[in-house]
Amino acid sequence: MKYSWSPTSVVVFRPDLSTGGATTAKIGDVQIAVKNFPDLCLRDIVEIYHPEDEYSRLLLQITSFPGEEFNQKDVISIEQSIASTFKLRPYKEVIVRKVDPKNVALDLVELLFKDQYFSRSDFWRLRIAVTNTGVYLHKKIEHAEMRAQVNEMWSRGERVTCGVITDDTRIVFRSSTSVVQIFIQMSAEMWDFDFIGDKYFEKAVNGFLTDLFAKWKEQNCLHDVTIVLFSRTFYKAQSLDDFPVYMRDCIECDYKGRFYEDFYRIVIQNERYDDWTSTINTLRKLCDEYTERIINYHQRPGVKVPTAYNSTAAEGNFLETLNMSLNLFENYNQDRNFDRTAKVAVVITPGQGVFEVDRELTNITKQRTIDCGIGSDLVCMGEQPLHAAPLFRFHSRDTWNSTEVGDDYNIPHWMNHSFYTSKNQLRARLQGCFIPRIKPPPQMFVKKKKPKEKEFVPRPPSDSEDDNFPFTDYDEYDAQVWKLPMPNYPRFGKSDGFYHTSTRRQPRTFAEAKQLHRPRTRHTSDEVAAFTVEKKKERKSVAISSSAITIPSVAKSMSGEDLVSSVGCFPLRAEQPKSKESGDVSDNEDQMIFLRKAGSAGSPVGHSRKSLQHKKPKRRALINPFAPSRMKFKMTSNRRRWVHAFPTDPRGAAVQTHHFHTNSTSQDTPQGEQLSREVIQVSNMAAEARRQRTLQRQDSDDRSDENNSDRQLPVGSVDSLRSISPIHHHGNSERHLQVSSAGSGSTAYLFDFGKIMSQQSRNDGSKSYLWGPTGEQEWSPDMTTGTDWRPLESEESLRAESCLIKPILHADIHSQNFCAGISVDWKSLTIPASLPITTDYLPEKKSLEKDYSVSLYTLIPDDVNSDYLCNPPSIEDEKFYKKVPLTVQQVFKELISQRLSQGFQIITTKKAQTPTTDHTLSSSPQYQHTSKLKRARPRSEQQEECHLSIGRIFHKLALCGPSIQVTIYKPRHEHRQMKFYYRYRFQNPDSFTYDVSASEFKSVHLEHYNWNCSDQYICTRGDGDYGLMELLQSLKFWRSRFFLLPCNNPATKKIIDGHDRCDIYEEKTSQELQQLVSGFVKYLELLNKIKRTGPSRRQKHSGDQVPSTSADPTATGKPSDSDKSSQKEVESLNSGLPLQKLIEAMKDPQTGIPLLSKQPGLPENCFVSADAVDWCIKTLQDVKTIKQAVLVMQVFLDESLICHSSCNPAHKFIYGTYLYHIVPPKEKSKDIPPTYINPVFQNEWCEVAILPVETQKEEVTFNLDPGRKMSLTSIDPDLDNWKELADIDEDDHSATIQHKFVNIEVDVSNKSDRPEWAMAQYHAYYSPLCAMELQAQWMVATGCILGDTIYTWARKATACGFHLLPVPCDPFALPSAPESDPLRGPIFVPLEVGSLFDEGQYLFKEPETRTQKMTLFQDSILKRYGFMPTSVCVSREGRFPVHGSSSPEDQQQYVHCTGGMFVLIENTQITSPTAKRMPHFNTFGKKSSSEMRKDYIARQTSSSGHVPMHVDSKIGFLWSWNFMSSKRWRSQNTGDEHFQDKMLADFRNFCSNQGGRLKDFWNDYKLENII
Repeated sequence: MKYSWSPTSVVVFRPDLSTGGATTAKIGDVQIAVKNFPDLCLRDIVEIYHPEDEYSRLLLQITSFPGEEFNQKDVISIEQSIASTFKLRPYKEVIVRKVDPKNVALDLVELLFKDQYFSRSDFWRLRIAVTNTGVYLHKKIEHAEMRAQVNEMWSRGERVTCGVITDDTRIVFRSSTSVVQIFIQMSAEMWDFDFIGDKYFEKAVNGFLTDLFAKWKEQNCLHDVTIVLFSRTFYKAQSLDDFPVYMRDCIECDYKGRFYEDFYRIVIQNERYDDWTSTINTLRKLCDEYTERIINYHQRPGVKVPTAYNSTAAEGNFLETLNMSLNLFENYNQDRNFDRTAKVAVVITPGQGVFEVDRELTNITKQRTIDCGIGSDLVCMGEQPLHAAPLFRFHSRDTWNSTEVGDDYNIPHWMNHSFYTSKNQLRARLQGCFIPRIKPPPQMFVKKKKPKEKEFVPRPPSDSEDDNFPFTDYDEYDAQVWKLPMPNYPRFGKSDGFYHTSTRRQPRTFAEAKQLHRPRTRHTSDEVAAFTVEKKKERKSVAISSSAITIPSVAKSMSGEDLVSSVGCFPLRAEQPKSKESGDVSDNEDQMIFLRKAGSAGSPVGHSRKSLQHKKPKRRALINPFAPSRMKFKMTSNRRRWVHAFPTDPRGAAVQTHHFHTNSTSQDTPQGEQLSREVIQVSNMAAEARRQRTLQRQDSDDRSDENNSDRQLPVGSVDSLRSISPIHHHGNSERHLQVSSAGSGSTAYLFDFGKIMSQQSRNDGSKSYLWGPTGEQEWSPDMTTGTDWRPLESEESLRAESCLIKPILHADIHSQNFCAGISVDWKSLTIPASLPITTDYLPEKKSLEKDYSVSLYTLIPDDVNSDYLCNPPSIEDEKFYKKVPLTVQQVFKELISQRLSQGFQIITTKKAQTPTTDHTLSSSPQYQHTSKLKRARPRSEQQEECHLSIGRIFHKLALCGPSIQVTIYKPRHEHRQMKFYYRYRFQNPDSFTYDVSASEFKSVHLEHYNWNCSDQYICTRGDGDYGLMELLQSLKFWRSRFFLLPCNNPATKKIIDGHDRCDIYEEKTSQELQQLVSGFVKYLELLNKIKRTGPSRRQKHSGDQVPSTSADPTATGKPSDSDKSSQKEVESLNSGLPLQKLIEAMKDPQTGIPLLSKQPGLPENCFVSADAVDWCIKTLQDVKTIKQAVLVMQVFLDESLICHSSCNPAHKFIYGTYLYHIVPPKEKSKDIPPTYINPVFQNEWCEVAILPVETQKEEVTFNLDPGRKMSLTSIDPDLDNWKELADIDEDDHSATIQHKFVNIEVDVSNKSDRPEWAMAQYHAYYSPLCAMELQAQWMVATGCILGDTIYTWARKATACGFHLLPVPCDPFALPSAPESDPLRGPIFVPLEVGSLFDEGQYLFKEPETRTQKMTLFQDSILKRYGFMPTSVCVSREGRFPVHGSSSPEDQQQYVHCTGGMFVLIENTQITSPTAKRMPHFNTFGKKSSSEMRKDYIARQTSSSGHVPMHVDSKIGFLWSWNFMSSKRWRSQNTGDEHFQDKMLADFRNFCSNQGGRLKDFWNDYKLENII
């Protein structure tokens, strides 16, 4: 960029002290007069600093220019907070210089936010908003109600304080209010001592957790935390018959034939504390007694139980625990709260990060973790080992019969790990104490018994006493395991006859064994020495024995391609057969594809070529955990999923800041080691051959793709990464990795060139490693996570090549707030990052066409919305119901947003210039025979393209003019869906026993998501046939459920103030119920945004004391003279008068129905049906009840004097918040049909039928049914069906008899940068004795904007006598149910009914009504404790149907009036037979919820003790907590945790008949009810 003015100007800095107001307003961060800098333009970047402080510079962006009032010469004004942060002194000279944004571009920016919910699409929109803007440290960013703060910035490997965000800047979003699940592994090592003398559980609780909570407090974090203790218990038993019957439900058998059982102890669940001291104390107590309780948990008097012992950390249930959290986190779209973002699972283990795992479960866990975008942190209390960690060792049931050599390891790159260093360890190291990093095995401390007799073993004579090893040389064993074998190089022979030997004779004597396993001297050139041998002789082509091993042919034996493909540290290319198990698009990147297991029976080492043809099962190459950088693996999108969340070092490699090398020159080549001549020669030949082959391929590609207009993508491209040139230290070359793009396969393979190719492969792509989440940070034994506590010495500081190694800790280690530096990834544990929205991996174009199935469809939004475009609405009412459709550009952006919300990532590629193509007809396949015919008027069409990926699925969205082309790439061979059934025991915080449960872990087939329907839904804006309700089964949408509950209950205040009992809630009087109905009608008017011009709602009855909100001075309680005169006229009205006179009385502005003002969507003279009923009762002398008033209004409707506001004449009159209008005189005639019936009226207005509250003592009925007694908590679907009364087709599935749906106006203030919409599901009926449900459902809405809308609903509810509280979608979801939290379950509270009657008798005499009467008795108990039904019951048999007469799923749930607790009455008289024994829990989804709850209750009662079970012992309640209610929603009407704990404790005491309370209540109940 060229400038026409001086690069620097010296001016005077003046602080900006204005706070904004009527005369002064804040204009950006900096104010510069235009006349002083005439060449400055808006959005330019200026650099400001004092001449004497060149190293403290501030970058600011010109966002606006001040007005004429700011006319001082050579003066700039900067906001005071910014100036103080950057130490700019007021009224001092500063240098102002315009800079090029490219020179100050940032590589990575971290944005921090709190108490907000951001979806991934919100991240993308916020990123677009801040692109090409200047930022500085702690700058506050706000866009579309999304508020964030700049937390950290990186540029060129350095942490900076200001810069410019460009299109290439990586943006990381971190949340200080996230969902954190902490799992503490209580293995046997927890009670061992470390080398300092501390127990590991003390190190974990008193050390790590204490430091973690201190950092949370320091960072002002408020996470939603769950803490779980977990362990695995082994039993010394030979068979399952050795166990008692009550233990067999949860006993499993491992691969070694050992019987075990897994335990989970939930300490706290979904708690948000400011002070965690009490939690630490609870953990100390539980840790002390954990082992004894678990080991002796099944002990019963007189019952023999196998001996139990705790497992080690390596043998524990580590992966099972991670899957428990994944079952919860995968359903992040349900129970969505608006103050939490990001999810992280933390596992604390006393071990060193080595685990024995099942291979299939590992694959399930890896794929679920990566797809879900969950942060998994492993914190090890043990010392960091000398090998890579974490490390998985696969176990197999066929281990004992296997002939393979070595263990099969796996390094999980998808986990973040740290090794915690305690304060005692720091003190010991400061004192110079040596702390070993390995722990001797326990066998070394066991004193071996001296054998009685020493058997004579004959052996041949030898020169050494160490030659008595039986057939094994362990040096050669290790060499065979870790040696990278060459298929063409004999390890033990040099003659050609080696390749013609058909079999290998096994050694028979010690001499033969010694000869075969003779140690050899290994050289640097071993890996490439084969080429110097094989270049001299030609060989015949031999068939390939494995798809991963290539035997070069004769034709290619002398070629450079043969050299490249045969070097041991290069990828070996081979044409693999396409199959379902092994294909070119296999996503198992941890599987080595270039060889069999070294040293195994199928290894080419020491075997002939003929033996390679023998058919053997495929084997994986072994991973050396001591040198993981030598391993080769496939580059896939999974390995690049999190790479954009890490900063880069000066060399451009993404690194984790808490992982570094203690020796800065540890990666260098040793001084004394020189590359041999043969190594240099072979490496030069390989590089030259590869270069020639690449050029030839490029030439052929250019010729074949000459007419292809699509952009060519790099081979296996990691496009945004830079080519890393080798860095020299003291004249030595550094080892690093590169990406090979030479292979013709579908995927690029990452490997270690080592010292051979450090110079020649500078431009061969990007480096990557097998180890670590970044894939760009090389592991070595010198790498630690716990030494940054030590200040670097001066010499070390000079040698330090990266700012990542800094002496950041100079604090006193004895201070209370001291934490062990960056030995732990505190940033990830304190402010966890969300999954980045960008990635950089995309397969090459040929691979997409060859190895993927392609589905393509085109969207033309203008055609979908042609009705609106052809006939746009002309009047306001039509515009209210017909929303403006989305433009093509808006649809394109929304399609990207939807994919981001579902876990996709945008693939960032280098922007290529779109070639200008002639608009010719011959480019179409239909006109190939024509010559080039140019268009007369070529159209300039907008073109834009976006690539997205998740797992093995890639989407390409292309915007071209009015159409959007969607291309979906799916792998041709899908992975089979893996399932893992798991049984375990868990104990809730308020439970007394470990309950048996089961869960299912399975991988999700992302390929089956119905994107076509989702895209159509976006095009139509949710209208028509693609509404959200029609797609519930196929689309993944977000939902959040709320209950509207009455507040201001005096009993709640008494309990909070210290009342000793909680069963003090009384039934509400009719006057209180009328107040609730009046407040509910008022609240619905606020939600519907109904406006009134006249007086407010009339008082419904004489006892109704709802205050008036009208500003009319006549509404003061004392009637005026005009009111008295009109009152006499009103008193003479009755239902027998002419209807027209009554209509005129209804329209009277003083004494008539309060009509609504004209507003869009509603006709003239509109009113609420509840107001009309109130008017009839108050005005008409012969109308005394709601039933009579409804009959009168129905007569008006039948005579077409009034009509529903949808203009549907068949719509009946319904008492509630339904909207009707008075028909104008010209439309009164029945012969004139209504001009327009609005079918979507119910989608825009919230209308609820209210169950009537009568004041008359005589029995009244509803809907003219004289044989049925009215109930305030239930309706009869045959008589009270609102769909029939509203003339709604029964086939219309947009609503049910219990629920209706209405659109939500999300962005009321137009704060969003896109059109947004949502929908609410609400109860169709309201009763003042029941809760009212509102469930928000959305796919296109900003979380912050929708959250503010719902918070507004909550504030309005308080003014109407209610409180709106969030509740779970399923409060009683069982842990064994699909898609539920495996560690959450309701608490069963048994009802001690045996104390209410004598032995041999029944509580109720009639067996036919026994169950119904028992339910009524339980209902009366719950009412005494303040519980109310969650909804109006729909039943033909009354409130509680007789068992068997209705669906068992229709069980009534209750919610407490404070909203913090739920109770369910479950009929447990008939228990499912499967409760006795759960074989393998392999019948998920085959049982109803009621049957699963019965099994759950039966298991809880059976595990509570050895008391004999009888029928009545299972009568009780299921108790559940409202984990959605946080401090933000709580008030004096909801109580706190102590109130809830007191309620449960007193409820348990009552149900157990402590103090005879239950029996006293039963005696009173018998007097009031017929038994």
